[in-house]
Amino acid sequence: MEAIEELSELSEAMRQAAAVLADEDVDETSSSSSKRPSTFLNVVALGNVGAGKSAVLNSLIGHPLLPTGENGATRAPISIDLARDSSLSAKSIILQIDNKSQQDRLSKGASGRSRDEIYLKLRTSTAPPLKLIDLPGLEQRIVDESLLREYVEHNDAILLVIVPAAQAPEISSSRALRIAKEYDSEGTRTVGIISKIDQAASDSKALAAVQALLLNQGPPKTSDIPWVALIGQSVSIASTQSGSASSDNSLETAWRAESESLKSILTGAPQNKLGRVALVDVLAGQIRNRIKLRLPNLLSGLQGKSQIIQDELVRLGEQMVTTSEGTRAVALELCREFEDKFLQHITGGE
Repeated sequence: MEAIEELSELSEAMRQAAAVLADEDVDETSSSSSKRPSTFLNVVALGNVGAGKSAVLNSLIGHPLLPTGENGATRAPISIDLARDSSLSAKSIILQIDNKSQQDRLSKGASGRSRDEIYLKLRTSTAPPLKLIDLPGLEQRIVDESLLREYVEHNDAILLVIVPAAQAPEISSSRALRIAKEYDSEGTRTVGIISKIDQAASDSKALAAVQALLLNQGPPKTSDIPWVALIGQSVSIASTQSGSASSDNSLETAWRAESESLKSILTGAPQNKLGRVALVDVLAGQIRNRIKLRLPNLLSGLQGKSQIIQDELVRLGEQMVTTSEGTRAVALELCREFEDKFLQHITGGE
């Protein structure tokens, strides 16, 4: 968790650097709509209906916020801005929804389909500071190319390819994997998640395919993607314990139990690829990779911007700004230049 919080600070610094290069306002108090959001901490869930996307995101959040199960299929894009608030107990969340219609759409997710995004803000002590995007199942008609492009083409957003364990042997035909490869051919911002491991515990063929993916020995198109195995219902399990005396620790207990259960099912799998804690670490690693890739270009751009500013200062008489008289001379020069520009506008009728 700490790793992602540190990356969040670095991501914000890089957002400000990008804003400087684009001549945008970087004032933290500015309410300008032109303030560009960072996409380094965006996490987009891709998968078919029933793949367990919402359950995986609930695991990241630490609360069963998103509807799951047969009647909980996501029918519209859901965007959740997570803010970590250590003052809250593990049982508490503060949820902000823009209006009642969005609340109704979230609680009645099974009825109706829409391309309009449901936007939520959530404060909790259990979640990393990410922006989670839960897309409808990829086989639904509303999930066309334009909708996908809106969320996955940002070259810093992390793509979660979510595939149920029972479908691991056919991973090469996964549409979620195909989309991720289309937008991230080198796999530098993709994380693979094999969900519902417990439901395939007696399927030796499926477990063998899962083991291969976790060891990066799967089909060629999967080998450059880090894979994590999840049970996916750890949050729901923990929520049933919320009335117990040790309920503040129920999530940690559930995540440990998930990890132990996965170890017993996937006996030959790397332990650092099992469970929710492993997922957070892998996400932090991919975010770090993207920042490393982008940093040289940003630094080069800032150096170029700095040189332009220095050249402009020299043109305005920077060499004189060593005394109070020099400062007044530069100020006078700036006033004269403003006066000239102002007169040009007046005389030109602009």
